[in-house]
Amino acid sequence: MSAPVTERIVIAQLSAMGCEAFDIGVLRQSGQMLLREQWAQQQIVAAVPWLKHENARGAHIFVRPHGEHALSLLDDLSTDAVMSMEASGFEPAVLVETSPKNFQAWLNHGRILKRELSTRVAKELAARFGGDPSSADWRHFGRLAGFTNQKPHRRLDNGFSPFVRLKSSAGRIYRSAGEFVKMVAESAPRSSEKTQHRPQRPISPRTDLLPLADFHADPRYGGDLHRADMAWALHAASRGLSEEEIEAEILHARDLSKKGGLSRQMEYARRTAAKALTRSQPLHP
Repeated sequence: MSAPVTERIVIAQLSAMGCEAFDIGVLRQSGQMLLREQWAQQQIVAAVPWLKHENARGAHIFVRPHGEHALSLLDDLSTDAVMSMEASGFEPAVLVETSPKNFQAWLNHGRILKRELSTRVAKELAARFGGDPSSADWRHFGRLAGFTNQKPHRRLDNGFSPFVRLKSSAGRIYRSAGEFVKMVAESAPRSSEKTQHRPQRPISPRTDLLPLADFHADPRYGGDLHRADMAWALHAASRGLSEEEIEAEILHARDLSKKGGLSRQMEYARRTAAKALTRSQPLHP
């Protein structure tokens, strides 16, 4: 696929996603993730030659909205699932075929959702339409169309990697958006059972939150970034950050490629965040 054709496809997908800025992820075969945050559409289009070069060397090319946004990603959808979505008022703003008969859909809710609600909405959508639950969160990456899917088990019969194809880019708000988001928001308990049954502790204002980079550079941890991550996670939990916020910061604050592929990096961030929140809770007598 020529660069001009790839550029047209990229422009169509990004325009339909309708975000002011995006994050681009380039996951190399070594497991190293190159992250380019808060890029405008024009910057991404200008980087297409570089992205094509990385893709030709075996890298995966991903995209997501930067910051809080109005979209949800559904991953690993079948053809029947896509048809069911469209028939029931959940028409995708963007539909991408990542490999033959395997799809990712971006749904536009018509308004920006806070992180916690965005994650709950994504998980409910995945459960309803059979999407991958491990990809259902507020800031998950999806594939950028116009490049090849480099997963070995997705190769075609001829041995080539399939192109990620942009099947539709209407950019529309799905018909059931208002009703569905309201339902998910109202179904969440006002406070968790854990909160109701444990003593309340004062939470320091978030202005006291120290950056994770300060912990990475702290000589007390002797260059052990795992210990530094945990120390910062405990610090962040004591300042009232949610598990999702702690996880997101750990995942993107440094190169985690030594942990393995993207799924292992995400699991490390989740595990650290969850452990910090558990340890930060006061013990019952």
